[in-house]
Amino acid sequence: MTVNRRMMVAVKPIALLFLFGTLMVGVVCDASAQLNQQQDPQQPTITKGTVAEIIQKGRSTTLMIKSEAGGEPISVPITPRIQFAVEAKGDLGFLAEKQVVSGKGTLTNKSLFVKGWTVHVGLAARKIKPFVKESAKAIGQSQNSYDFAGTIMSRQQDTDYPDYETVITNIAQLKRAPVYIDKGASVTVSMTETELVKEGDKVEFIAQLLNGGRIQVTALRVLLEEPLKAEEFFKEDDSKSTRRRSSS
Repeated sequence: MTVNRRMMVAVKPIALLFLFGTLMVGVVCDASAQLNQQQDPQQPTITKGTVAEIIQKGRSTTLMIKSEAGGEPISVPITPRIQFAVEAKGDLGFLAEKQVVSGKGTLTNKSLFVKGWTVHVGLAARKIKPFVKESAKAIGQSQNSYDFAGTIMSRQQDTDYPDYETVITNIAQLKRAPVYIDKGASVTVSMTETELVKEGDKVEFIAQLLNGGRIQVTALRVLLEEPLKAEEFFKEDDSKSTRRRSSS
């Protein structure tokens, strides 16, 4: 296997934050900002590539990843040992009751306005705990930025600002204060299931070089090419739940 050694560096656990928008213990960061700002040579290199093949054996899934750095495809078994997420663009319909969300908001007039939302679905949603805290300082970021995660309890038109919709969450610190869906808001859908992954989907990953020239991927994000529509996604999800209940 041909290896590009320049892309390999020692991977520290905290470095995985640079790849994912959400760490499963509930610590949320802005992945896009971290990726764009990464200049420190001591930080791990994030390499891009594509899904070359999907190997399914029973309930186990292995993704063969073709790196843009060249070389043979890398075998990546999807196990709890790696940080893993599948992401796709979604629509505002995903900001619905009972959905687990996270993001970064700007505090304005004592209200949190959020433009970039992540909706966590499937097994990943169960691991996220509700919280809100001041964001780490970053160049070009508002001094009033806050990271948050929680479950949507309701969504409604705001009475004070009719042009805005708000959501009420289960975040205790907010005391049921509304969180505003900002103008031009975008939604990213994040999951750990691989059912929607296809050959050719783009990936970003962190890898390290082991003894003998072997490559081990420690963090992997798959970026689905096709955007997801909430109405279709939830309808399919309901059908799966019904089938599971019928077979039990």
